[in-house]
Amino acid sequence: MRDSLTLLALLKISIFLQCYVLYSAANYNSQAPAAPALYVFGDSLLDSGNNNFLLTIARANFKPYGVNFARGATGRFTNGKTVADFIAEYLGLQFSPPYMSFHGSVPLTGLNYASGACGIVPETGKYTVRCH
Repeated sequence: MRDSLTLLALLKISIFLQCYVLYSAANYNSQAPAAPALYVFGDSLLDSGNNNFLLTIARANFKPYGVNFARGATGRFTNGKTVADFIAEYLGLQFSPPYMSFHGSVPLTGLNYASGACGIVPETGKYTVRCH
């Protein structure tokens, strides 16, 4: 009984926080960016094209990937924008470009370090990419 009350309290707090974030986002109308830069870490859910530059078969730089994205297939493992792209738009920033695409100066608006099929445990992506 006590565990179910604790779970219910956590659920209520979670719903309150989600509503607060959505309310804040709806009422935010500043011209300046909300953050100076966006740095992204993750896997294929956030990869913006780093795998295009790696020796791997885990790639998304061909159709149907990117069919709803303005630039077409970019290496994102989605048909459009990733969650990181939506967050960048909300913050008033450009999309974080793939880290692997830069060989010189680093942009001041952030970078995307995410890579599809690459995880933190040795078993992750063992057959598709060499991440270590």
